[in-house]
Amino acid sequence: MSEDIPEFPTLNVHGGAIDGYEMKLSQPGITVIIGSGRLAQMRLDHPDIELAHVKVAWDDMGLSMIDNGSRKGTWVNGEPVETVLLRDGDVIQFVAPGSKSTPPTVEVRIPKGSVPEPPPPPPPTPEELAARPAPGVAPARAVGGKGRGAARRRGKGPRLPDLRLVGLAAVALVLLAGGLWLTKRLFFTAPQVDSVAPAAAEPGQTVTVTGKRFDSDARDNIVWFGDRSVPAASVSGGTLQVAVPPLYRGGSMSLVVETGAGRSPSVSFVALLPLQAASLDPAGALPGDEVTLAGAGFSEGVTVAVGGAAARVASVEAGTVRFEMPSIAGAPGSRHDVVASMGARRTKPLPLYLGRVPLVVSFEPARGVAGDLVRIRGAGFAATADGNVVTFDGVPALVVAASPTEMAVVLPPPVRPQPETLAPVVVHAGGKASSDGASFPLQRLVEGTWVPRFFAGAVIEGVATGQAVVGTEIAPVLLLSWKDESRSVGERALRVAAALNAAVDRTRVGQPAVFEAREQPATGVALAGAPDLVVRVTPQDAAAYETPPGLPGRGAPPTLIVLARHWAALLNDTTVIGTSGGKPAAAAGITPAAGVAFAQLRAALPWQYGSGVSSARVVALPGDLKRRLREAALRVP
Repeated sequence: MSEDIPEFPTLNVHGGAIDGYEMKLSQPGITVIIGSGRLAQMRLDHPDIELAHVKVAWDDMGLSMIDNGSRKGTWVNGEPVETVLLRDGDVIQFVAPGSKSTPPTVEVRIPKGSVPEPPPPPPPTPEELAARPAPGVAPARAVGGKGRGAARRRGKGPRLPDLRLVGLAAVALVLLAGGLWLTKRLFFTAPQVDSVAPAAAEPGQTVTVTGKRFDSDARDNIVWFGDRSVPAASVSGGTLQVAVPPLYRGGSMSLVVETGAGRSPSVSFVALLPLQAASLDPAGALPGDEVTLAGAGFSEGVTVAVGGAAARVASVEAGTVRFEMPSIAGAPGSRHDVVASMGARRTKPLPLYLGRVPLVVSFEPARGVAGDLVRIRGAGFAATADGNVVTFDGVPALVVAASPTEMAVVLPPPVRPQPETLAPVVVHAGGKASSDGASFPLQRLVEGTWVPRFFAGAVIEGVATGQAVVGTEIAPVLLLSWKDESRSVGERALRVAAALNAAVDRTRVGQPAVFEAREQPATGVALAGAPDLVVRVTPQDAAAYETPPGLPGRGAPPTLIVLARHWAALLNDTTVIGTSGGKPAAAAGITPAAGVAFAQLRAALPWQYGSGVSSARVVALPGDLKRRLREAALRVP
């Protein structure tokens, strides 16, 4: 702003609920009422500030402040005042300096040139200067007849009243009137509080205020809890019912009732902040481990119980309690409630598991085969699917969805030939691995005839986030790297596997299942003669084949139609070998190595009319053949 254009004066609040608030006085002639009442232009909520405590006015003389007859008075820069011309930097205070109460203060800022400065005090007259005694000399008194003669000459005219006596009388009358008004206000019209029951309560609880001279309208009885106010809910004679408002802090504070006739003297009230329990870290522990309970309202004296057993509290802060897991009875993975208490107040129970996280507690269903969707319940899991790695007997499973206490995973194929394997289950999350010894009965489909069943699986090589494969227990066929229209890549893999299995089931009732690549209306793979795609090829899918998992890169991603033809060839040869024993011809069009691998697969799984392919042959397939089939699937020429 230019120096010749003055800025406006402002009133700046320091302390209280509106700390930092700035009110700009935009033009001369403005008047601002500062107080705690509803009509105050600057409202400062505090029991020691009157409804209309002071008035600040901007007139021709400058900026002035007038005390509006407050009971306790007003101070400017620590000096008691009733009316004063304000200067830049003056601080208006509503209690005497050194008081225990700390209501907000108002600082006056007056840019130079915006408001006329208060005039300096007038210089002393010659008479006043003559009347002043010299330093260290007592005032002289008149002696002798000359002084008396002068006295007599002054006594000949009419006598005037002594102005000092008149002033003293006026002051006495004002004090008497003020005393009478204050006495009436305090003892005959202002409300009075005798007691509060209960004397300690939490925000939201209702307390009963007993006293005298309450307003008949409940809403006109404003109850102050420290610097927070709330209207009474109901009034009946000498009692008020009022709900404790939300408070910033707990502990002892003053309670005051305010009506249109004034405010009551304060009584003591103790605010109890509610105990809140939000979370436990970690979610599982062994005896002697330290656990952190996060919440609110904690203080010294808090106790913690785990499953009813007292825990040793290590440290306490307002938002956290650290305690030591006690020795409790229970099997690994058993759940125990944690409750913090302070007197009669208790937190809601939070579950704490016996064992270190990540912790596997249960499976649903209790057993299954490759491709089944199983829910794992426990604690300490990552909140996203990509944040968890789950293995069954060392083989990664596809995690479809996850939360801190539950995961949905697709069972991988078993690595052992037995019809049922008790596969150890290990969960890796947050840089930790489960060690509770959980295991799952992983079954193998034992049939006289092997039928290729497609299932969603995890990328075994490395930790490939955002990817999934769809294939058989022999080898993967499709590598998916985008969720497409599903909620996740894992969910998309489940949908594609279900569609492929439905196509295979057609062959079991004599209907052909031939896959073909299409470019319209979108690039993908469909069944010949069917209008819809079985799986759509996305640019993200193609990008994953530029450097397939565990294989050298090809230099650039394949085009969408090239990848669609690749998928269709793999699906056709896999289906024809497992359902009819026909000669695989499609894979040979991909690469010679792929043609050789599928020809060897057909030789290892001979088709017999009436009985198909023996399941035992599939179990006995050599690992080298499975490796070459996998390379044929993931390497796009």
